[in-house]
This record gives sequence, C-alpha cells and structure tokens, in this order.
Amino acid sequence: MIENASRRDFLKASGGLLLAVALPTKGFAQAQAHFAPNAFIRIAPDNTVTVIVKHLEMGQGTHTGLPTLVAEELDADWSQVRVEGAPADASRYNNLFWGQAQGTGGSSALANSYEQLRKAGATARAMLVSAAASNWGVPSSEITVSKGVVLHKNLDRKATFGELAADAAKQPVPADVALKDPKDFVYIGKPAARSDAYAKST
Repeated sequence: MIENASRRDFLKASGGLLLAVALPTKGFAQAQAHFAPNAFIRIAPDNTVTVIVKHLEMGQGTHTGLPTLVAEELDADWSQVRVEGAPADASRYNNLFWGQAQGTGGSSALANSYEQLRKAGATARAMLVSAAASNWGVPSSEITVSKGVVLHKNLDRKATFGELAADAAKQPVPADVALKDPKDFVYIGKPAARSDAYAKST
C-alpha cells in the first residue's frame, strides 16, 4: 500500500521545514529520440517510462512508492514504468534536507521527493501535450492524457508517449506546472505492484 502523503504529512515528515523544491532541468543526453525533460524521467520510443530514483531501496518500497508520484502526474500506465537508481551526482540528486549531499536516511525519501517528483511528472506531461497540440494543430487545452496515451477526442487522434518522445524533446520546458488535486489521484494512496518483486523472486 502506498501511503497517501498530503502536504501536511510532507511538512510533518520534514520537521516543518519550508523548502524551495528544485527540479533539475538537466536531463540525460537526448539519444535515439529519447525524451528526458529533467533529471528524473526518460521516455523511450518503445513507450517505456524510466524513473530515476535518487533514494536507495532498503526494503520499505521506495523504488515503488516514488515512481508512483511520477506516474500520477504524468498519467502513465503503471505497466510502462521502470525504475533506475540515480548515479552519484549530488548536483542533480542531492537530498533536499542535507544541502548538497546525496544520500538516503532518516525515513526521508517520500517527504524529500514528494513535490519534486510530482513536478517532474507534470513537466513531462505538459511537454508531451504541447508536442501533440503542435502536431495536430489544436490548443493544448483540448488534449487529455490517460494511461500513457495522449488523446484528442474530437479529431479522433491519439499517440503514445513513445510516439511523441522526439517531438516532446523539442518543446520548451515550462517554468511552472499545476499539480493534480488529491481527489483525482489514481496511484497515490492506492495499492501498487512492487517494482522490484520479480527481480527479487527469480
């Protein structure tokens, strides 16, 4: 079960600290039409969404819980999500509670990444929608996203994340993005299959 972490929970877990959540915009090198809008997400032409997690998995479900934050705001299908541990790079993957240090401890993973990863997912979603709007000649406001598919109902047009990856990579990164209302959550606070279950059982 993934805990439903509200903003109140976030502040309690962080000891009441008010933090300016930084979202590293420097992603991975764009290669083979991959879309990497920031340091936490990489979308491949095969429609795989790789979430780069900066906290270690120590058995408490970090590598499942944190990717659900991205999947939620991205409106991805959980089956297309993969998890990858972040490389050693404190300039991009620092623990927000520890200044410029990169690390995991003090049960801080969720509180540390809650807003940061949601913003990462929302940013990627906005750029995918922008790419679709440009390709189809329609306003972004007319486009919806559901389970990894970008849709325009009136035109009967749709595209997967993978199909839009190359064009999304050319879109400007939005300065700010709106996050979902908790009442609309699909993944956060709901059961999710452990991302590491298969690897640990075979």
